[in-house]
Amino acid sequence: MNSIVQLLAGGFVVSLVLGGAAQASQFCPQGGLREAVVEGRPQRLSAYFAATGFALLAVAGLQWLLHQGLQPSHPPYLSPHFAWGRYVLGGLLFGSGMVLARGCPLRTLVLSAQGSVPALLSLGAMSVAAFAMTSGFVFNDWIAPWILRLNLDLGRWGWQSQGLDALPGLHGWQARALLGLALGALVLVLAARASAGETRRMRWAGSALIGLMVAAGYWLTAGPLGTRAANDAAFMSQPPDGMGVQSFSFAGPLSDLAHFAMHAHAQTFTFGVVLVLGTFLGAAISALVRREFRVQLPREPRDLARRLLGALMTGAGAVLGLGCTVGHGLSGLSVLSLGSALGLACIFAGALGTIWIESRCGAKAPVGLRAQWES
Repeated sequence: MNSIVQLLAGGFVVSLVLGGAAQASQFCPQGGLREAVVEGRPQRLSAYFAATGFALLAVAGLQWLLHQGLQPSHPPYLSPHFAWGRYVLGGLLFGSGMVLARGCPLRTLVLSAQGSVPALLSLGAMSVAAFAMTSGFVFNDWIAPWILRLNLDLGRWGWQSQGLDALPGLHGWQARALLGLALGALVLVLAARASAGETRRMRWAGSALIGLMVAAGYWLTAGPLGTRAANDAAFMSQPPDGMGVQSFSFAGPLSDLAHFAMHAHAQTFTFGVVLVLGTFLGAAISALVRREFRVQLPREPRDLARRLLGALMTGAGAVLGLGCTVGHGLSGLSVLSLGSALGLACIFAGALGTIWIESRCGAKAPVGLRAQWES
C-alpha cells in the first residue's frame, strides 16, 4: 500500500468517526441557531461552538507535536490575499440557503444517511451547485472578473498571512499554538455556560470527537504520511487531484464528489471525496446501531422546492465563500484564520436574517420528532 492510498485510507477512518459522532449527537449549527433564536434554547448551538473549542485545542497541540505551523492549501485559510468579498457574499448566501435547506452540508449528509429522501435530494442539489461554481463558466465568467478585485493583499501592510496571530505581530508556530490554546479554552468556557439539559454529555462527547477529527485530518495531511504522499505525487506523471494540507470542509469536496460521479475513471478520487463518503457511511452505521434509520419521503412539494432552492444556494455559497460551517467554523478557525471568522460571521448573519423572515411570514419551525430529522 503506497503512501497516497494510506493517506486516503486514514482519511476514510477519520471521517467514519466524525460521521458517527455527528449523527449520535445531532450535531447541527443551523438547527442550533434556530432553536436559540426561536425557542430560546442555546444548548445545541453551544455544542457546535464546543466543537470549535476542542478543534482549537487539538490543532494547537498538533502544532507542538509537529513543530510547525499548519498552512492549509484546500482552502487556503491563511493566504495573505484576503478575499473579503467572497467571505461576505458567499457566507450570506450559504447562511440563508442552509436555513431554507434545513441543514448545512454536514447535517444534510447525516440526514441522508438516516434515510431522509428530501435530504438526499438536497445533497445532490448542493453538489451540482458546487460543481457548477468550480468547473463551469458561472464563477470564471460571471463572478471572478469583479469579485476578485475586492481582494486585499495583506502583504502590503507587512502581514505574512491572514492568521489571527499576525494581527498583533506574532510570528512562529509557537505563538500561534499558544494563542490557539488560549482561544480554545475561552470558547469552551463560554460554551459550557450555555450548555445544559439531559443530552449534554452526548452532545459534548460528539463535539469533542468532531474537534479531534478535525485535528486528525490536519495530522494526516501535514504530518509524516502527508509529506510522503505529497513527495510521491510530485514524481507521478499524473499526480492525483486534491493533495495538500487540509482537513474537513464540505465546500470543494461536494464539487469533487459530483466530478467523481461523472468522471470516475479520472484522477478525481480526492481526499475530500473520501471524507464525504466516510462521513456518510459513519453516520449510516451510527443510525443503524442506534435504530434511528427511517426512510422518509417528501411530504409537501412546496417544502421540497424550498429545500432544493436552499440547497442550491448552500452549495454555491460554500464555494463562493471558500468554506462552510465546518470548513470555516472548525478547520478554518482552528488555524486562526481571520477570513474564516468573517465567513462564519456572515454565514450566521445570513441564517439569522432568513430565520427572521420566516418567522415574520408565519413559518413554523419543526417540532418533536420531525425537528430531529429536518433541522
